[in-house]
Amino acid sequence: MHQLTRRLKNSIPLHRYEHCVRVAEAGERLAAIWRAPRLETIQACLLHDCARDLPRNILLKWGVEFGIIISEIEHYFPVLLHGPVGAEFARRKYDITDEQVLDAIRWHTTGRAAMSLLEKITFLSDYTEDDRSFPGIERVRALLDKDLDEALLVALDQKINYMLAMGWPVHPATVEARNWLILNRD
Repeated sequence: MHQLTRRLKNSIPLHRYEHCVRVAEAGERLAAIWRAPRLETIQACLLHDCARDLPRNILLKWGVEFGIIISEIEHYFPVLLHGPVGAEFARRKYDITDEQVLDAIRWHTTGRAAMSLLEKITFLSDYTEDDRSFPGIERVRALLDKDLDEALLVALDQKINYMLAMGWPVHPATVEARNWLILNRD
């Protein structure tokens, strides 16, 4: 893990690296609560933003090169590609072979229907890491150790409401994640 951390620190801006470390710490806490695999959670959380600071044209270039199907929304907002591109970077640059870790990186921004435990923890760790501060975050944080699906649903609602308020399109995977949670409640 130390080698992975060192390699990441040398490849991304310091502020992004510090964010990734905080997300990994949050992920490790949630993994302990929800009995998720510790090592895989830390890997996914640590690498989730390994492609976040790439310029939009480079994200689009790597997206095409990696064979990622780029939606109209992702053409408009290439930053949404940092998850899928980051998953391929994790595979090719950081030697991650676990598909669950790669999926957690791939979907950490948009979410998707039927998210795995590792995907939920990575998404929520990124959303609630200790340095985040925005209206509604405490509501999500309060749910993290009680009901992970409810925490995810509230986070998705907040994310969708923010995008709507900004006049931005909502990624279909985000809507599908929210709808799946609602339709599959116990």
